[in-house]
Amino acid sequence: MKLKNNARGRQREEALNTVSPAAPNFSGASSRRLSSIAASTRTVSNGSETFPTQLTTIIVVILLVFSQSGCDRRSSEMATTHAESVARPLKAELIPVTNMVAIKAGTFMRIKYPVTITRDFWIGKYEVTQGEFATVLGRNPSHFTGDSNRPVEKISFFDASKYCSALTQREREAGRLPTGYEYRLPSEAEWEYACRAGTTNLFSFGDDPSMADQFAWTGENSEGTTHPVGLKLPNPWGLHDMHGNVWEWCLDWFAAYPAAPLTDPAGPANSKFKVFKGGGWNQDIEFARSANRFMMSPSNGIHFVGFRVVLGQLHSRPTQ
Repeated sequence: MKLKNNARGRQREEALNTVSPAAPNFSGASSRRLSSIAASTRTVSNGSETFPTQLTTIIVVILLVFSQSGCDRRSSEMATTHAESVARPLKAELIPVTNMVAIKAGTFMRIKYPVTITRDFWIGKYEVTQGEFATVLGRNPSHFTGDSNRPVEKISFFDASKYCSALTQREREAGRLPTGYEYRLPSEAEWEYACRAGTTNLFSFGDDPSMADQFAWTGENSEGTTHPVGLKLPNPWGLHDMHGNVWEWCLDWFAAYPAAPLTDPAGPANSKFKVFKGGGWNQDIEFARSANRFMMSPSNGIHFVGFRVVLGQLHSRPTQ
């Protein structure tokens, strides 16, 4: 009787092994996981029972599928995060070009009315030189050559504006100019505010024209030519040649000043001439007063007019 029971047990075990499907071929971590589960499953013998082999295989496959799905999801999330970090541009840091002077917002008196500048800005410590102009635009239109530190002249308003646009593009592409800032010509109000530098006199150095030789190249001492920038003393805010050497283009169209207080004035929407200020090598010091102004067609360039740049926030202004 005992022999018969043992025979039946062996037949039952052989039958189960015969109908069991072949185990899938797993490798690596999956193989180790399968071995661990298989090791905990007991053989059907001596009347003891455990999970059928088919059920064990199904459980292993399900676990592997969920495990792989989790890995795929984590990989997808990591790839998405990486793609977003690459696509997201770095925020540009505002780094002015060399020789720019920071000017705080404030108010000055024009004739008898206050003019208020509400935004801080930077302005060139010097007039734009021939070397700087040639570096950015690849040419030098100046009449007085021979020294790349002379101010660039014989340029139109459009030439000066083109320089500012090219400088803006270069600095933005280099990551030194955030969106919302630009290099441009100063408004007439910004120019006069910077020239006066907190003074209320005829000139930034006072009212006495006899002191001009220390601060300006004008008809009295220029010997009929421009001179390298920065050789004369600066005004109280550290700006050189605001009086003399070359006149300087401004953004504004020319018109009579309104008889009223003004805030961030930008001039009329259109006119025939653009403003330039500051006096030059070709005229006497009396024409270089802080409040003095002249005008010329924006398409004209002449050998006593140049410019200096401003760096500031973008703001709406009349069509040029």
